[in-house]
Amino acid sequence: MQFKIRLATAENCGELAQVKRKVWETTYRGIYPDEKIDNFDFSLQEKKFAEIIADKSINLYAVFDENGSIIGYMSCGRPLRKFKDYEQEIGLLYLLAPYQGNGLGKRLFLLANERIKNNGYNEFFISCNKYNLKAQKFYEKMGGIKIHTDEGAEDKSIPQVKYHYHVT
Repeated sequence: MQFKIRLATAENCGELAQVKRKVWETTYRGIYPDEKIDNFDFSLQEKKFAEIIADKSINLYAVFDENGSIIGYMSCGRPLRKFKDYEQEIGLLYLLAPYQGNGLGKRLFLLANERIKNNGYNEFFISCNKYNLKAQKFYEKMGGIKIHTDEGAEDKSIPQVKYHYHVT
């Protein structure tokens, strides 16, 4: 199966929001409160994607299948949420469930690593949900060193785990 990865555009925001909602359903149902998933605000998410795309210090890549549909996305660059003194992060890395486990996540990770390196940085971090064990396993497989784990919270969508990487 052939996939195309390119920078997302403002025209992609609606489809990116749809992908995010589908990933929340398959990955975070049972972790995030049902109300958070059931009341997913598409227009708010479209606005957030548009803001990321407009920010020249962040790159948002969309992944397209052979039919031209977006099946995932990844952001890298300036942190979406500040963490310690890090200047770079992979802020988002989402793939629809049927496309996970085939090396596409690794391709996105390596693309971000290269982009961060080309921008003159030698380290970055990634955050993921504390209860998303599959993502944690992937980030550790990619060489991440766990550097921070939030305390638990009643709302399980909040606690994060952070991984440190040296650019390769």
